[in-house]
Amino acid sequence: MKATRKEDLIQAFYDAKTIPALTKANDEWLAFYNAASEEDKEHMGNAMVKYSEWLLAKSKESREEFKQLLAEIEAMKLAESQH
Repeated sequence: MKATRKEDLIQAFYDAKTIPALTKANDEWLAFYNAASEEDKEHMGNAMVKYSEWLLAKSKESREEFKQLLAEIEAMKLAESQH
């Protein structure tokens, strides 16, 4: 099944790996949203809420991974200092 323009615009946020890609996704999403019907605006708004929730979850996951890495580094430093 072919993705719709709305789905492509939303997916671009998830696929963005750089600031320029995220900026482009945002600019295209905003242009579409500003010209959209009320139904499409609601759909796009709901999709943005889901994306924001996904992004927050990813951020929390990354933060936990970073904390774990720091703990491992500290444990290695402690082990080295005891030798």
